[in-house]
Amino acid sequence: MTEITANYDETWKEAIGDYFDSFLAFFYPEIYQQIDWTKTPISLDKELEQITASADSKTRHADKLFQVWLLDNQEVWILIHVEVQSQYDKEFSQRMFIYNYRSFDLYQKPVISLAILGDGTKSWRPSSYQYGLGSSQLIFNFSIVKLLDYQWEELEQSNNIFAIVVMAHLKTKATNSNLSAREQWKWNLARLLYERGYNRKEIVDLYKVIDLMMALSEDLQLSFEEKLANYQEERKMPLLTNIERRTIEKTRKQDIIKLVQVRFGDIPENLIASINQIDKTSFLEQLLISTISISSLEEFAQLVNSNLPESD
Repeated sequence: MTEITANYDETWKEAIGDYFDSFLAFFYPEIYQQIDWTKTPISLDKELEQITASADSKTRHADKLFQVWLLDNQEVWILIHVEVQSQYDKEFSQRMFIYNYRSFDLYQKPVISLAILGDGTKSWRPSSYQYGLGSSQLIFNFSIVKLLDYQWEELEQSNNIFAIVVMAHLKTKATNSNLSAREQWKWNLARLLYERGYNRKEIVDLYKVIDLMMALSEDLQLSFEEKLANYQEERKMPLLTNIERRTIEKTRKQDIIKLVQVRFGDIPENLIASINQIDKTSFLEQLLISTISISSLEEFAQLVNSNLPESD
């Protein structure tokens, strides 16, 4: 049986990258109010790669770095770290410190470090790192938000798109051992997108978050898609047009190919062709997730080929 692994890091990265202002307004309103939003924030992806270059690639994190300007015209960098692990991480505070000082060391810019803790341990709340002896001390503090602190009623009443992201995250965590319950929650959240008053782009983007994060087995994904199709037909309001669905599938295929190349280097042209032949959205999502843990290119190719239609 194929293990179903939820994809938290990619979905968080995409959501923060696309809706940085909504992210700060939802999680850090006091910082949001100090930023001059007439100046467009700049996503510093290349700089972030340099800062996190020595990080352990086996550990899954969602990190983003932005350049912003405050109302007093001061330029600052905001480093966001989403911790998506489900257990205590004794090196977390040290890693926050290392990312912060590397940011300043490499680029000489003031850095604000923020952390979103998406784990399932209520008592784990790291917010500082320090070392020293006697009166010679270094103390580094950073701001955290614990997703477990949010009340469901509070999330239901918010129209900020990150209320939906948090809902998806919490229910994905809560249903690790019960995929049938996850399928029901996935259906509830997808249906909720119709009722929130989001614009078309927000609906499509949030659907992608829900669909990829709340990974299901193939049979449950098909059940979910059938419910969604019937609901859309009843309301005469398709969530995704055929063009948008094809665009999502094309993006998924491109992401799969890029991730496999990052892990294993060049991949054969015939394998790329096989990936492009896949027409099941549910399998593309599971294939994208499998690129995180699959052990070899050969094993990945076998997985791809096992799901291709048989030739006559």
